[in-house]
Amino acid sequence: MVTLTPERTEAEYLTRTRVSKGYLVTKRLGDLVASGLLLLLLSPLLFFITLWIWLDSHGPILVNEPYIKQLPWLSEAAQPSQLPTFRLYRFRTTLMPHLVLFRLSDDPQVTRVGQFLRRTSLDELPQLINVFKGDMSLVGPRPLQTNTLNQDFRAWHAYRLQVKPGLLGWWQVSRRNLGTLNEMIAADLEYISRRSFWFDLQIILMTPRALLRRTTYQHWLTPSLQYHVREDAIYETLKRGMDIGIGITALILGAPLLLLIALAIRLDSEGPIIYTQLRTGKRVPIITPNGTELRSTSFKIYKFRTMYNRQLENDAIHQQWVKDWKNGKFKNANLNGEVKPANDPRVTRVGRFLRETSLDELPQLLNILKGNMSVVGPRPVPIYEVKEYSEWHYHRLDVLPGLTGWWQVKLRGCGTLEQMVELDLEYIRRRSIWFDIRIILQTVPVILSRRGAR
Repeated sequence: MVTLTPERTEAEYLTRTRVSKGYLVTKRLGDLVASGLLLLLLSPLLFFITLWIWLDSHGPILVNEPYIKQLPWLSEAAQPSQLPTFRLYRFRTTLMPHLVLFRLSDDPQVTRVGQFLRRTSLDELPQLINVFKGDMSLVGPRPLQTNTLNQDFRAWHAYRLQVKPGLLGWWQVSRRNLGTLNEMIAADLEYISRRSFWFDLQIILMTPRALLRRTTYQHWLTPSLQYHVREDAIYETLKRGMDIGIGITALILGAPLLLLIALAIRLDSEGPIIYTQLRTGKRVPIITPNGTELRSTSFKIYKFRTMYNRQLENDAIHQQWVKDWKNGKFKNANLNGEVKPANDPRVTRVGRFLRETSLDELPQLLNILKGNMSVVGPRPVPIYEVKEYSEWHYHRLDVLPGLTGWWQVKLRGCGTLEQMVELDLEYIRRRSIWFDIRIILQTVPVILSRRGAR
């Protein structure tokens, strides 16, 4: 990825590169032939997506928005509002066609079908029509809307408009993170300076791999959001499939055990069988008048009740425990020592057994099926615990919380708050299907050992 600096801006990027007429003619012929053949070959898929969108939500199948045209002789003094535009086509992925312009994870305006189309970039297939019409090319800088440039427009940004925007591009295949607007434009200007038939072919061949590791977030965000986890479409799909498969299988096979536990709780103490509490979920970017910022979500978690039915009193005691834990009150010579209180008087007889065996957490399989949680991820914490976090602690909330996790198998119920967060962040950096499976397999002996469970 090109790193843009003030010293390099004028010297390397603000130049109008020249290419041969043969390249331009070949590129246009290639665009015509490729887009025509792809529209023909992909027509069954296009029809299926059209039907899927129509069945999923009300509204037009295609949406079109004004995007900036190629402007080979653009004046440096030109402003975004003065630039001519063309209508770019894409499949509708939101409830309101013209409401959401940003690719944000977990955006409530995005439809169920839209989430899949965005993850796989299938929503951009109608842009083959723009390529065939000549508004776009198969390879080129990412098309921009005028209101996007209005947010942070600089005179040197205009130089990326001297070639046709592309369905694919150097920015899309070369970036390793979310990036910024300036980094995207720098990559586009690098493409302009290097463009050739072979460079275009290289970008096309690199695109499938880039799609597998692409992020579903907006393509540029403020620098404060750059630590975000890259969302791999294949990994997320496999992980969600594994969550659903494990959740359904465990609920069916464990139904007799669930009924037995429910009966034991009912006979042991008064109160509801299922305990619910608001927990902090995955953070998502939200568009505000001041820009894009991260907001925590919350969900209602389900657990078998293990305490006597005095929720307000119990929560107050736990809040104080969280503060003491955060302040290091439970540190001792053995940092891996258990930090939860022994013989907690709030816990019932049945509840103590359920906690030691982690059977009290089985109802969270419902949270997994609902999509609030995953089988593997950071521990879901009460909202009042998050209020005790330092700034870097919040990074653990950038993925779905899990029924089990790296912290749970390494330091279950032990260690400090900082150790828990460090292990959660290590999981986020290393997460993969194989790492998730490894954690699931390591969970069984940890539960059987009853280490740290109180």
